[in-house]
Amino acid sequence: MDNILHKTINAFNRRDYIEAVRQSSEGLALAKGRDEAFWMGLLDACEGYEHLAGNRMLKAETKLVASMQKLRNFGFRYNDFEVTAALAGIRGAVEEIRAVRMDPKKIFDVSLLPQLRLAAKADIH
Repeated sequence: MDNILHKTINAFNRRDYIEAVRQSSEGLALAKGRDEAFWMGLLDACEGYEHLAGNRMLKAETKLVASMQKLRNFGFRYNDFEVTAALAGIRGAVEEIRAVRMDPKKIFDVSLLPQLRLAAKADIH
């Protein structure tokens, strides 16, 4: 599962959201118990950003809000994944989507696209 998480994060950070969706779908297919809800939230995030890349704002907003609802139950960190950082990025994207949808002259600021990350591991000797 760690390998799938790494592949998902790498694809997401390259903004290859189609690949990130594929990898997170694989993670969800293999998940059991609480991991299943985590992967559902991560999949929603990846799908949301894929919709955003395709300029499907309403679908993107719906998926990203669903992602936040699922991921917020995992605290600061889950399986070395920085949940709090991901939630902050997703929340910022949702706010920007809403601003763009309300003002037809405004375009989505791609500098707001977040990076997903794993927690730094301490080097213990």
